[in-house]
Amino acid sequence: MDKYFITTDYTADFPPELAEEDFRILPMSYVLDGKEYDGVNTPYLPIKEFYSKIAQGSVATTSRVSLAEAYLFFAEILKLGYDILHISFSSAMSGCLEAYTAAAERAERDFPGRRVRVIDSKCACAGEGLLCYYALRKRGEGASLEENAEYVTELRDHIGHAFTVDDLYCLHRGGRLSKGAAAVGQAIKLKPILMVDENGALTNIANVLGRKIAVRTLVDKMARDSEGVRNDIVFIAHGDCEQDAELLASKVNERFGNIRTVITYTGPIIGSHCGKGMLALLYLANNKTDRRI
Repeated sequence: MDKYFITTDYTADFPPELAEEDFRILPMSYVLDGKEYDGVNTPYLPIKEFYSKIAQGSVATTSRVSLAEAYLFFAEILKLGYDILHISFSSAMSGCLEAYTAAAERAERDFPGRRVRVIDSKCACAGEGLLCYYALRKRGEGASLEENAEYVTELRDHIGHAFTVDDLYCLHRGGRLSKGAAAVGQAIKLKPILMVDENGALTNIANVLGRKIAVRTLVDKMARDSEGVRNDIVFIAHGDCEQDAELLASKVNERFGNIRTVITYTGPIIGSHCGKGMLALLYLANNKTDRRI
């Protein structure tokens, strides 16, 4: 069997308890209150402290992975005699894929005989993480690097994302909502329902009133998207709103029966853009084109 690592980046919000050997996550940096945290030289803030600062009005910014960072990450693994299947944050939301692709080409020149396959996940947050989970499972079944790359490329179009945010000002800062609309929506407790579409882009598909209705709508979307598809496991990612995540998990099990639900924190990279209270449901879907709720 091929010896290869499966790798991804910190946007994947991969549940730590599901990590396996020969799996690595590339750290990414953010700046908060004028200080950079890169997860290597400057450890990330404890996640609750990060979200507490965000809730108090601090603004976090992120930057794309550089070619040099990607190359060093790949090279450390190639030196061990392994190939790499790298699953990247959606190219529709970031320029990281460009750096990974260039780094892979350079690494293959510098390490003759080694292979680095870079896949655009067309996913975000724990949707990217769920794609990694299935890639790890496929490797465990004996899939070669090339077989797994083909599998991931097909599966990425069937990773459903349904999520909501609690802080509309985060969408305003990201250029997705005017300041006036954010203020009005925040005042009337408007909750946007968002998805990641077939291009890997973030898309607002509806707005509902109140958090409980938003939670129910996420489950409704999963039901519609996954009709005829068997989900043995779903991921639930949250921005420091554990009770809401537990509520969402209970609603999933009420609707679909005994599905394994894995709850994980949304890390600071995605959290910088979605804010405290972000809540996401990730699952296998028929497709990623249905914008109905």
